[in-house]
Formats: sequence, structure tokens, C-alpha cells
Amino acid sequence: MYQIDRFLLYRARRQRIASGGNIQAKPFSTFSIFAPLAPIGNYCIKIPFVTSLIPIKHCVGVFVFIVVNLIWMLFAPFAISEGQTFSVQSIGLMDRRAAYVGMVNWSIVFVLGSRNTIITRMSGLTFEGLIPFHRWLARIGFAEFVPHFVWRIIHGYQHEYIVKDALFRNVEQGTGTIAMIGFLLLFVTSFEFIRRNYFEVFYCSHIVGIIIAIIASCWHEAGCFYYFIPTVLLWFFDRCWRSYQSWFTPTKLVQVDPVAGHPSTASKSPEGITRVLFEYQRLKHYQPGQYFFLTLVNKTRNRFWNYANWHPMTLSEVFPAREDPLTTGHAQLNEKMAVEELAGDKKKQMDDTGSGSGTSASSSGDNSFISNLRRRNMHQDMGSFHMKALGGYTRDLLVESAGNEEFEFRMDGPYGPRLEYQDYKVMALFAAGIGVTPALTLVKDCVEKRAAGVHTVITEKVHLVWALRTVDELDAFADQIVYWTEQCRHAAEPLVLDIDLYLTRPPEDKSTHHHWLQDLSGVRVTFGSRPNIPQCIDHIASNANGAKVWLHTCGSDDFMRDILNQGIKRQWSTHRETFEF
Repeated sequence: MYQIDRFLLYRARRQRIASGGNIQAKPFSTFSIFAPLAPIGNYCIKIPFVTSLIPIKHCVGVFVFIVVNLIWMLFAPFAISEGQTFSVQSIGLMDRRAAYVGMVNWSIVFVLGSRNTIITRMSGLTFEGLIPFHRWLARIGFAEFVPHFVWRIIHGYQHEYIVKDALFRNVEQGTGTIAMIGFLLLFVTSFEFIRRNYFEVFYCSHIVGIIIAIIASCWHEAGCFYYFIPTVLLWFFDRCWRSYQSWFTPTKLVQVDPVAGHPSTASKSPEGITRVLFEYQRLKHYQPGQYFFLTLVNKTRNRFWNYANWHPMTLSEVFPAREDPLTTGHAQLNEKMAVEELAGDKKKQMDDTGSGSGTSASSSGDNSFISNLRRRNMHQDMGSFHMKALGGYTRDLLVESAGNEEFEFRMDGPYGPRLEYQDYKVMALFAAGIGVTPALTLVKDCVEKRAAGVHTVITEKVHLVWALRTVDELDAFADQIVYWTEQCRHAAEPLVLDIDLYLTRPPEDKSTHHHWLQDLSGVRVTFGSRPNIPQCIDHIASNANGAKVWLHTCGSDDFMRDILNQGIKRQWSTHRETFEF
């Protein structure tokens, strides 16, 4: 069905090009037969102590999967003998059945945890979209191992009533115990608290735990080879391809510098942002909203295990290689004047107030440099990451970026879906904090294509609602907003920008409750409050004039859940970005 949809989409876009952009209807989708169930199935809920964001359709799918597992454990084989299809089995047989079904689930877990598989290529599902299923199948499989493990402990102890025999009565018993320790290590270190706050612990324990579990399981029971080895080989090939991409694809680190916050307060405040500017050959395959895995290692502390710090990051901006400048004449002059005016205003504000962030002094030069990157001729694609100092890794990076340290930089990607916003007349983007980065690339892509008169992009209105903490965070991305407005002013195809910025922590001086971005057309800045989600959604719907909206959000789970459910009620096409690795 996904491949049929891709063909229909391709044909519809060809028709738009041939007609000069007059055909604007979104093509028929084979998935539309499920449209009546979409508002219920896509509705997101919170399950206490389990997950804070999961669609109802996934809950139903997991329940059905558990039922199928129980059927296989209780009733397989369906024909025990001629004329007999079911009989009550002994505990010693049922626990083995549960273990074998668990191994089947774990064999699928390896496939769902691989970044490059035939599943992602053929189904349209992406790596980060499959990761929740990876976790669910792993947990179900682990739960199916537990009856086998517990019964064998009881059985081993009852043999001679020796405590040691409960776990290590013989080689088979001992290897089973070691395998279970490996699976237990995986299970315990995969909880969200550890995964998000101690990613290195999660990552390393995954590698160590799975090696222990696989070797011990195959030693414990030869039948495990049939389940584990084929999928492990697929994972190994995926690992080889990822290593080739990250170690042999040319990558050049251009600049690492703090653009918001002061490095000296990085350990106390989560407001600092580090910008990484780089060249990467595979950027030509990048689609807006996709992400990369990267490792950025300080050369003065270069240790082998530091290369295990592979972190998923979305790009904040792409500077594609161009043979000619993107625009000429008044548009280029206007943006230059706007950026220079921005630098002058910021310098004047610093002189008047005598305060500012540690990075403000050099911001005007940085803005001019980045502004030139958007238009200059170059032969290599460039991109940028913006990383907020939220954890130990990013806080250390903020401090080191201000100290002129040398870094070793590797990348793997891009990964993620093709976000088909261009088939909708209205695009709505909601972001919280640094979660704005995928929205930035989407807006820039839309603005540049509409400015260039690309007929396959029918988007006429873009709404961006962004909640952030401080003015410093906003200033780190202000020059991008300037660029968008200038491109829209001279676009070949009309595009309306509607940008709402909410600063939840305004300056203490109420006289400064005005930001220069408010002087740009379509930009509103609100101080001291958060966005009212229902009100923002109603505003977008009232301005859509009945057109279907493409909705994207990135932020905390509670933030995204409210936005997604509001969009689902209106039958909008929704997408969320979150890394649940």
C-alpha cells in the first residue's frame, strides 16, 4: 500500500508540473479507507508508569500481539495427534513454549532496532517510528522468558535442595542463568529515566547485555541459533554500513561555538546553546525534518569509549551547494541591511543596559557569516546543528566550545521520514525549546521552494508557534526568521508566514518587553506566557478556509500530546518528532 501511494503521489506531482501548478488536489491515498477510524486510532493517551504518549491504535496492536502470543503458547501445535487438537500440558512443557515464543519476539527485536532494513525501505516506516515496537516486543519477550527462568530455578533447587543448583546445577542451567542476566541488564537500563539522563550507560549496557545474552542463550539451547543468528547477521550488515558511512564519508567540522547562554553557567542553567557548523557529503540525500547520529569528541580527551557517544540530532539549517547565488538584486540587499540593522540594535541594547550573554559580542559577525553562507557560491553542502545544554554531554560541549578546543567529528545519516508537507495548502508547526530545529528546516525548505516557483509545493500559509524560555535563545535563530521574511517578500509563488513566539521567562526590565522581530510582518512576540494550544489551533483552522492542514510538533510529551489530539479532532495530517532511543 505504501508503494502504491508513492506512485500516486509521484503521478500527481508530475501533473502539477505539467499544468504549471494549477492542479493542487492531494492525490488519493490507499490508506484513506481507514479514515473513519483515524480520529480514534491516532488519538494519543498517557499510561502512568509506562509511557506518556502512545496512540490508541498502538495499544490495540500490542494487545492483539499479546493475544496471538498466548494462543501459540497454549495451543501450538494445533494438532497433537490424530483427532486431538488440545490437551493440558505440564508446566515443564509450557515454560519451554513461552521461552521459544519469547525467542521469536527477540529475533524480530533485532530487525526493528536496525537503522537500515528492508522494512524501512518498503513500508515507509522509519527507524525512530519502529523503535517503540522494538521496545514493546523486547518487553513482551522478556516477560515470556520469566516463567521459564523461574520454573527452572524451582526445578533445579528441588533436584538436590542445594541453593547453588537453583542457578548453576549444570552447564545448561548455568548458561541459562547467564543469558537471563544479560536480558535483565538490557531490561533494567532501558527505562526512560536512564535512557534520557544517562545515555552512555544505556548504550554500553545494550552492547554488553546483548552479547552476553546471545552467546549464553545459544550455548544454553542449540535451537536459539535458528532464531538469533539470521537476524543478528542482518544487524551486523547494518552495523557495517553505518560504520562505513560514519568513518569513510568525508566530513569536515567548520565551526563549534556557543550562540546562547554563558559557558560558565552551563552546569547550573539549561539555557546555553552550542552551534556546530559542518560539511558532509551525504547532505545531498537529506530531506527537511530528518536527523543524524553524530559524535563530537574533544581531541584532548580522545578515548576509544568516547566514540560510543552517538547522539541523534536534527539539523537546524542546511546550506546547499549552489553554482549561482540564490537571489540577486533588492532581495539580497534587503536581507543584508536587515542583518546589519539587527547587529546594530543588539550592540546598542548592550551598551545601554550594560548586560548581555557571553556570546552576544561576536553575534553580529556570526550572523553576517551565516547570512553569507545562505547565498554564496560553494561546491560542498553545509549544515548546522544547535544543541541545548540539557545533559552532561551537551553541557560539557558548551563549555569546551568556548575554549577553542579541537574536536573529532563523525556523522551517520540521514534518517527519518520524508515529511510531505508540500501537498497541503497550510502547514502548522508547534515547537517547544530546542525542538524548533526540525521546524526551522521545514520552513526554510518551503520558503525557498515557493520563492523559486517550484510548482510541486502548493503550501500557501505557514504557521509557526514556538515556546521558548529567554531572549538569548530567540536571538540564536533570529537571522533565520529575517531570511524567511525577505524571501517571502520576493517569492515567485505567494507564501504567508504567521509566526507566534512565546517567551516564558521575560526580561526583568519591563521596558525591554519588545523584541525587534515584532517589527517584521507576520511575527508576534508574547512575553511571560505559554501558548494556549486550543486557541492557537482554532486560529489556524479559521485561517485555513476549509483546507486540510499538515501539522508537525516537537517538544515534551505532554506538549505534543495536547497538540496532536487537537489536530486529530480536526482530521489534520499530523506528525511528531521525538527520539525514544
